[in-house]
Amino acid sequence: MFHFTEKGRLPILSKEEYAEIRKKFLEVLKDYPDVTFYGTWVDEKGMGICLWEAPSVETVKEIVKKALGQPPTDPVIQVRKVL
Repeated sequence: MFHFTEKGRLPILSKEEYAEIRKKFLEVLKDYPDVTFYGTWVDEKGMGICLWEAPSVETVKEIVKKALGQPPTDPVIQVRKVL
């Protein structure tokens, strides 16, 4: 998942706020044993990526909606490893 639009950029939060969001994701992920969430990387402006290994784009959207109460703002893009 790429965070590249103004609306999709991640806000700068405290460590505690990030920990609370991660806790929500981990709770939801208990119901998805075939999904791995590797983490989120952003620059100082909140632009970045969330790296997932999942059976489909729709699965990732479903998890995000359950964890955050809303679907992803930016597109979820399926990619494949080439190098």
